[in-house]
Amino acid sequence: MNIFLTGKPGSGKTRLLKEVLEELDGEVCGFFTPEIRENGDRTGFRIKDIKTGDKGVLASVKIDEGPSVSKYKVNVEGVERFSKKVMEDMADSDIVAIDEIGVMELYSDSFSEMLKMAIESDKLLIATLHVNLIDRYEDQGKVIWVTRGSAKDVKKKVIELIERHKDR
Repeated sequence: MNIFLTGKPGSGKTRLLKEVLEELDGEVCGFFTPEIRENGDRTGFRIKDIKTGDKGVLASVKIDEGPSVSKYKVNVEGVERFSKKVMEDMADSDIVAIDEIGVMELYSDSFSEMLKMAIESDKLLIATLHVNLIDRYEDQGKVIWVTRGSAKDVKKKVIELIERHKDR
């Protein structure tokens, strides 16, 4: 089963993903992409492996090379490394969690390969999805819209979907 959480920036997709994972039983692999903030300003995004806590840089205003997305340069090598790790971890995991499927991540061939592998697997995939990519993935699973006020209801809906799927 594939579940994609989507919504505007700041809608609570990542927080919701974390809360849903706390409710589930099973081995989880994947990563989160928290913001890097300096003096109150967002200067980039990290990648944090769920299993190991290992951290890297996804994109930053301080990187000189790599594809540009908005004011950031993407650390494609970093995305490649973390994506390959998730592919290795998938065999021993029940759940794949990805935050986020976005333009920055898709510059990595390994990320695209890992995502395809997760989508086609029998694992539960739960991921946040950038709104600009809904059309690309809506036929690959259930897309659920998240707003700031809907997180509690959406969490309940996601847990119910997963439970119903398990009962099949």
